[in-house]
Amino acid sequence: MAGGTGLRTVEVSNQYKQSYGTGCLIAPGLVLTARHVALPGGGSVVAVRDTASAAFTEAAVVWQSTELDAVLLKTDRTLVGAGMGVVRWGELVCDYPGRRPVCSMTGFPKAMRRRTSTNSEQYVDDLKAVEGTIAPHTGSRSQLYGLEVDGAVPTEVRNWQGLSGAGVFCNGVLIGLARLVDRQWDRCLMVLPLSHLLAADGFPHAVAAHTGMTPRLQPADLRPLLDNAPDPTLSSTHLLDPRSQVTDLTGVSELVNQIEQWCKGTDRIDVAAVTGLGGTGKSRLVTEVLHRLTKTPDDQRPWSGGFLADNPIHTDYQVFAAARYPLLLAVDLAEARLPQIRDLMAALAGSHDGAAVRVLLLARGHDTWWPALRRYLRTRNVGPVGQAFTLTPDDALNGHSPEDIYVEAKAAFARRIRLLQQAGHGDDTWPDSVVADAPRLYGAAIEHAARQPVIYHHIAALADVLAHANPEFALKDHPMEVLLANEVEYVRRIAAARLPEGTVDDKLLRTLVTAQFLAGARTAQDGRAAVRAGFDVHHRGYGITAPPDPRQLAALDDVLTAAYPATDGAHWGAVGEPLATAWLAEVETDSGEEFIETLLQHDSLATEQRHRTLSTIARTAQDQPGLAAGAHRAVAADPERLLPLAAQTVTAELGTDHARQWLAGLRHAVADRAAAPDSDRDIYQWASSLISEVQERRATDREDLEELIGMNPTQENDAPDQPTPNTGPIAPSAGPHAVLVKPEIGWLTRIVVTSLGLCHLLLVAAVPSVVALTTSVGDDGWAMWLFVPMNVFMHLTVASVFGGRQLGDFPPMWIAPLFAIGLTTLSGLMLDQRWPADWPPPWLLWPPLFAFGLTALTYAWRISFGQLQDTRRSATAEG
Repeated sequence: MAGGTGLRTVEVSNQYKQSYGTGCLIAPGLVLTARHVALPGGGSVVAVRDTASAAFTEAAVVWQSTELDAVLLKTDRTLVGAGMGVVRWGELVCDYPGRRPVCSMTGFPKAMRRRTSTNSEQYVDDLKAVEGTIAPHTGSRSQLYGLEVDGAVPTEVRNWQGLSGAGVFCNGVLIGLARLVDRQWDRCLMVLPLSHLLAADGFPHAVAAHTGMTPRLQPADLRPLLDNAPDPTLSSTHLLDPRSQVTDLTGVSELVNQIEQWCKGTDRIDVAAVTGLGGTGKSRLVTEVLHRLTKTPDDQRPWSGGFLADNPIHTDYQVFAAARYPLLLAVDLAEARLPQIRDLMAALAGSHDGAAVRVLLLARGHDTWWPALRRYLRTRNVGPVGQAFTLTPDDALNGHSPEDIYVEAKAAFARRIRLLQQAGHGDDTWPDSVVADAPRLYGAAIEHAARQPVIYHHIAALADVLAHANPEFALKDHPMEVLLANEVEYVRRIAAARLPEGTVDDKLLRTLVTAQFLAGARTAQDGRAAVRAGFDVHHRGYGITAPPDPRQLAALDDVLTAAYPATDGAHWGAVGEPLATAWLAEVETDSGEEFIETLLQHDSLATEQRHRTLSTIARTAQDQPGLAAGAHRAVAADPERLLPLAAQTVTAELGTDHARQWLAGLRHAVADRAAAPDSDRDIYQWASSLISEVQERRATDREDLEELIGMNPTQENDAPDQPTPNTGPIAPSAGPHAVLVKPEIGWLTRIVVTSLGLCHLLLVAAVPSVVALTTSVGDDGWAMWLFVPMNVFMHLTVASVFGGRQLGDFPPMWIAPLFAIGLTTLSGLMLDQRWPADWPPPWLLWPPLFAFGLTALTYAWRISFGQLQDTRRSATAEG
């Protein structure tokens, strides 16, 4: 949200009725305040003034409610709140004392009235920030929040006067309107929850008409953990974003009903998968389900929730378990976020005192990750985990033709664009107005279009609306080119306002936006790394001998952050995926197929950014296969740093068919690079071996649960150390070319071998124990008990060393197991006096028995914990 609570504070005055108080800027020129402060009507004039202005500006009423004591005022947006973003609307849904957020308001209470320094007879009303906490159950019967104030309070209740009408914020989200002071409690202020306003007739429509976006409640106290809807802008990204809810959801009413009924089940926690091709409307489906759940009848508790942030500000997921409202949480791109899902469900399963929680995992497919994750969750007693919903392209066409979807979408886009223009987001360079019946240029044959994801019909509709408003766009051959042209205009306007005149470079901005999409940035340091990498890649081959000006890079970082602000805890967001995929293809083509290869190898990027780039390219390559070649060449050029990340992407995120294609491309690229005269033979033999291992695993559908959901690239900052080539978790003692190999063993074999190993440990402990109990060796008989821990320790040591290391053929290493077998045999020979006559002699029986048991124990260790192998030496031996 742009602007803090102080910047959104305005003075509200009605001199005719001698009323005065505080208001809150909802958007430029739009003020929400208490009605008893403004007192509109009767020929009086209501005036407002923001903290940056010297004079009051007249305001008009656009909505009011006597019952709720609230009024919405409109004034000149260039004079009051210019440049302010649209406020976020929210409510409090949890009561988790350990994470109870601070709520704040800023206003003009009477206690802050001061005499001016120039005239002792004149007064000035000064700002006062009030902070405190709200327990959501406080004031539940009166339907008001009770804010318990921290810090100093006025000595008299009447000195709070003037604070009424102030907006109350939590985590930067507006949750209420200061209404009155509780005269019985000097530290309690009563606040009107915004949920009452959004349920009032005419209020949401009035807000949408002046902001370009219908207000919707979000859980303000959960905001550090959730992703938020993007700010309304006149960009193609905003218009196509499913969370912007520009177009209606079509044809999936039955699936919506199924998910809604699943949500209302009796289980405390449950998880389900929703799969479908990109562009079929999975995210839009979730927003529709959540919207319906929040509109439950009065006799039912409403729901709340949202999309889980990929970069949460904190990871105390137990907050979800303290929700007063049932929660629906969605995880987008779930196949790439399995460790985060595991952490989330562990927190929910461990302690849950709140309402029901439902988690929807959105992915393109579930053939690889979902069965293994479901088994994992069931072992943690996380709900039945039995549902999996599939969304196909035909579902959106159920009861609708492509023609219907196109016409409805065109009307929806035109309506939203007009709202954005009314709210001050318009582009005055467009010569024509936006109309819903724009001529069909890109949707001319839509009624005959083959069934495909609904996003393609929306793209055609939006392209026709934009091409009519700006005829220059109509010169483009493809509808996606129209959307990209509009996106260029959007980014250019932001860059022109932040860069020196005449320095805006459209091609550089396009390259940087693409790098932003691929690499991402969790922190400002990651943002600087991505900007530097994108800048260098764009100017490669031009002989730059000095590093770029840091001030120039900072300005470009500012442009990217302003164009695509973060909707979670990251440094910035990114252009929408449909646009980004097309933009990436353009940038890759214009660079001579070198952009992706060069970007991945840039030293500025952190390991996590490289992994994100590989993951994003692998995902987009499903629709643009040509994009994979650059990534494959980059991996082949630097296999030690990039191949482990590429292997992790294949193992956890790609479906079977796409993984096969991706691995085949990697193998060819590595083979071509290995043939170069200057290539390191050992490195490329290792790389070929690793690819073969991953191919074999995918071909036979072998699964290792810990590898599948536990692999996570190390998150580092700029200029990370080169990661160790690996196919799984690496032990701390592993050398630079050691990999931990955990063999895939059937469950029956695993049980039998492990049982034999445990029986062997019992035997090597029992034999010296029996000797100590039955053999008399004088006063030193206690010494025989030392053989019990000694035997067990030696056999465990041998099993761990030989089961956990590849030791090669070094002969002295075999002394240890022979010594262990010999010492244990010596203990057995001491039972000679009680040995049955018809049995084989003990010196013949004990050695093979102990050798067999030690072998079983060694393999049991390797099955459970894996064996470290020197891959470079192994590869050389194979050669």
